[in-house]
Amino acid sequence: MEPLNRLQDWLLSAIVEPATAQHVNDHLLPSPTQSPADRLAVYQHAYLARLLEVLQNLFPCTRFAIGDELFNQFAAAYIQAHPPHSYTLANLSDKFADYLDATRPADWGAFLVELVRLEQAIDRIFDAPGPENLPPFTLPTTADASLKLSLVPGCELHAFHYPVSNDYTAWKSWVAVVRAANHGSNDSPAWPARQKQHVALLRRNYIVRRYELTATQFALLSGLQAGAPLGDALAIAADENSKTLETLAHDFQSWFTFWAAERFFI
Repeated sequence: MEPLNRLQDWLLSAIVEPATAQHVNDHLLPSPTQSPADRLAVYQHAYLARLLEVLQNLFPCTRFAIGDELFNQFAAAYIQAHPPHSYTLANLSDKFADYLDATRPADWGAFLVELVRLEQAIDRIFDAPGPENLPPFTLPTTADASLKLSLVPGCELHAFHYPVSNDYTAWKSWVAVVRAANHGSNDSPAWPARQKQHVALLRRNYIVRRYELTATQFALLSGLQAGAPLGDALAIAADENSKTLETLAHDFQSWFTFWAAERFFI
């Protein structure tokens, strides 16, 4: 009899990498209805199906954008290239966006990669420490241009080349319509044209919120996030805009009122 640990190593390798499964009859017995290879195939298929299910649940908007069949093809190839080695399947998708970006043709799929990155960010922020237990933000009465503001824990700022946040909104609307109609749909939307989009993501009341920003707003918040005083952050934002600092400071009053109400700062 083969030592148990050696048999376990062989079985794991045969399930994870079917191409390496050799001499199956030397390791496994047949059943009344299946050959050793057929019995092994049950576990090989179940292993892949489980991992595909995880990726499908992690990237519902991406599946919506390209359809289940094409998504499963990409996901299966990714699993083969990057089989899981962690104790948790929560890390299964860590390299998915990088894999798609590295393997896509030069003129195709950039939108898809950014959509995956958006969904990864939403999941990451949802699972990370958030601001729910922090006190409300209060602006110091002595605040001036030297004021430094901190964004709430988990807040991320993203600059995309495609309007992926719009597509995420469209997917959520589609889900609501399909559920209301109580039927499924295999229709995939047309991919958007290239168009820059800046997005702030943060969690509030355990829901990840998306805020689409102008390039100036993005530069301003990025400066604050990097630790710049308010005056310097305004100067950084002014470089992205033809407006004067005085006009930009006036605009910032309304932006700041909204961002503070939305709990951007601590």
